[in-house]
Amino acid sequence: MSGGGVSRLTVALGLAAVALSVVTLVGLPTPLQTVAAIAVLILLPGQALARLMQVTDLALGVLLVLALGLATLTAVSTAMFYLAVWSWQACVVTMGVITILACMARARQEAAS
Repeated sequence: MSGGGVSRLTVALGLAAVALSVVTLVGLPTPLQTVAAIAVLILLPGQALARLMQVTDLALGVLLVLALGLATLTAVSTAMFYLAVWSWQACVVTMGVITILACMARARQEAAS
């Protein structure tokens, strides 16, 4: 987006991270909770982090979303496990926070351009 504004996709990713984190923690029927958990634990953080790299190739972008999402989830889960503070609720909240922070960094990039 030109003109120094923040794109709608960046705002939507941040809002989706908040909404899906809350929905996942509150509880839904199992199939819906599974979809929400996959989104908040892998897809949203991966997308937010991949957007920081501004990749133009679609195939590479999809690969980065999955790779960055899974790598971030692995790092967070492993750190929580070794620190003896692991819980799925804390993991959901942490991944939501990572997504929001990546969206804030992207918004700063967009505002500066």
